[in-house]
Amino acid sequence: MGGALRSSIEELAGWAQVERPDLVRLATHDGRVTILFSDIEGSTSLNDRLGDRAWVRLLAGHDAVVRRAVEAHAGQVVKTQGDGFMVAFGPADDAVGAALAVQHELAGWRAEPRVRVRIGIHRGSVLHRDNDLFGRNVAYAARVASLADGGEVLVSEAVADALGDEERAALLDPAGSREVELRGIAGTQVVHRLVTSGAEDTPAG
Repeated sequence: MGGALRSSIEELAGWAQVERPDLVRLATHDGRVTILFSDIEGSTSLNDRLGDRAWVRLLAGHDAVVRRAVEAHAGQVVKTQGDGFMVAFGPADDAVGAALAVQHELAGWRAEPRVRVRIGIHRGSVLHRDNDLFGRNVAYAARVASLADGGEVLVSEAVADALGDEERAALLDPAGSREVELRGIAGTQVVHRLVTSGAEDTPAG
């Protein structure tokens, strides 16, 4: 079951309901885009436990949290699938700010059951077609997200490198950096875990 749940993010990278935003404008001066993937940890089990009606209500609340954070940090939802989101941003700090805002708001939910979202972020050049995004770096972002646990934000080395020195010092968890192998990506890669406490203090963009 765990493997099936983790594959859902990677499936989202290839197929889903495309929302067709204006993506070209998001690329920064170097032509790069920052891609964020997210989904709810254990969503299948939650749906089974709650029943469809309560699950739909919970999902609506979760979706509203994600969309508020994306809008506040100048992102564009590219596509959705169930509880999964693929979102594009320009600068890396916009994506990081949105991810931390999502985790902070969900951590403050009083209602049960608690919703734990896993998020992964990568930055690089992508292919544009029919207002969708494709290519190695989209797959890379999905692989990073698939390594995250609920309540966690993982970022690639490219995202970490794009942050300023003060942001790196404040946001990268010193104990959360590790070397990993990403399926379909040659070589060993480095991912970093963000400090998610105090996310409300992260500036928007």
